[in-house]
Amino acid sequence: MTNDENTELLLGLGLTLNQAKVYLAVLKLEKTTVGQVAKYSKVRREDVYRLLPALEKMGLIERLLGKPTEIRATLISDALTLLVAEEKNRADERLTGMRNMVQKLSLKEWKQPPLGEESIYILIAEKKAIVAKTAGLISNSRKEVALIADKARIMPILATFSDEYKMAINSGAQIRLILEGDTPDVLLKEKVKKTIGTNSVHIGFHHDPLNHFIMSDDKEALITTAKESGLGESPSLWTNNRNLIGVLRTSFESDWEKAES
Repeated sequence: MTNDENTELLLGLGLTLNQAKVYLAVLKLEKTTVGQVAKYSKVRREDVYRLLPALEKMGLIERLLGKPTEIRATLISDALTLLVAEEKNRADERLTGMRNMVQKLSLKEWKQPPLGEESIYILIAEKKAIVAKTAGLISNSRKEVALIADKARIMPILATFSDEYKMAINSGAQIRLILEGDTPDVLLKEKVKKTIGTNSVHIGFHHDPLNHFIMSDDKEALITTAKESGLGESPSLWTNNRNLIGVLRTSFESDWEKAES
C-alpha cells in the first residue's frame, strides 16, 4: 500500500492531511524526534510541535521521557480501534466503512520494536491512551496480573477490562488483587469473580493506604500518579524498567502478606 493510499485511509478516519503525514512519519521512523519527523513528513517543524498534542490525545502516539524528547506510535491496532470508537459515537452509520479502512491498515505492514528491548518510561496523560495501555497490559499477560486499587473504585475498573482479564486467565495468568479499604468484603469478592471469572482470581483486603499500580508478568507496569482520582482522570506512568518493576514486586508481595482474604 502506497503512502498516498495510507494518507487517504487516515483522512477517512478523521485526521487532517498534516496529522496523517506526521503520524505516518512516526510509524515509519519508529522511535524518533520532532526534527526527524519534520524532515520525513515535509511538515514544518513548528507545525509538527503543534500537531503532536492532538495526535497524543487521539491515542496515536506517545512521548518517551528523556532528553531529547522522543516520540513513537502506539500499537497501530489499539490506536485505530480508539479512532473507530470515536467515529462511532459521532456517526454510527459510518462504522462499516471505517472497519474496512482499519483492516487495510494492517499491523503487519509496520515493523515496530517489541516492548522490553530497552528501559522506557512514558507519562500518559490522556484517558483514552491510559485505557488502551491498561487493556494491552492485561490481555498480554501470561503468568500474572498484580493490581492494587481502591476498594470503592474496583468494580468500574474490572467492568471496563473484563474481556481482557478473561483473556489473560485463558492464557494461564493468575490474577491477584489487593483492595485498599476496611475489612474483607465477601459480597464484593463475589462480584469481582462474577465479572472476570472465578478461576485464578485471588483477592486480598488491606487496611492501610497503598500505592496504586498494575503489573504484568514482571515485564511492564502502569503506576497511578494520583490515586484519589478514577481511571484515566490523572496521568499514569508506564514503564518496563526491570529495577523499578522489581521494587513494585517487592512492595506488592509485602502488602499481599499483610492483606486479609
